[in-house]
Amino acid sequence: MGYSLSWIAVPTSSADEALRQLGYLRSGEACEYARKPLSSYELPTNWFLIVARGCDSRFLQPKILAPLSEHFPVVACSIEEHVMFSSVEYWAAGNQVWRAEHVGENGPIHLKTSGALPGEFESMAAEHKEAQEADGGEKAGVDHYFEIPLNAAKEIIGFKHDEDIPGIDYEGFEVLIEGPASAESRPWWRFW
Repeated sequence: MGYSLSWIAVPTSSADEALRQLGYLRSGEACEYARKPLSSYELPTNWFLIVARGCDSRFLQPKILAPLSEHFPVVACSIEEHVMFSSVEYWAAGNQVWRAEHVGENGPIHLKTSGALPGEFESMAAEHKEAQEADGGEKAGVDHYFEIPLNAAKEIIGFKHDEDIPGIDYEGFEVLIEGPASAESRPWWRFW
């Protein structure tokens, strides 16, 4: 069993605006991390995290991320541990600034990047490449490259989906519910 999640993060000061644009409402109900379909948390690093179960949440679409990022930066991440897929992208001023993606089905030594990657990205990726080679490269029984996009996200917002981060109350996430705006964004044929 593994995680299948999507998440986005915006500066905490922009949380209410992000929720409004996404059509989500705060419920006031606390929940455990990743136990409800949609939840949020204000990270100690001043980023507001929105977590959805499933690696393909609608908020990962460029048509959602572009307008969301017109007024504040957005970090978006997708994780599907069952097939060792991970991606992270950084958006600002309505554009995708950079993206990193690992598709485990393409082999343990797969990394696709685009855009102007953050300065520390290359050295962090090199560490994972060295670890992969030390464990047997393509024939290794481990996939270190899966961690590269996830650790790039952690460098920015201070959160990684499968780590216990000091200062985070994993029982104190807040359940989010879809409001009227998100219902309008559904395809005409989808009734649920």
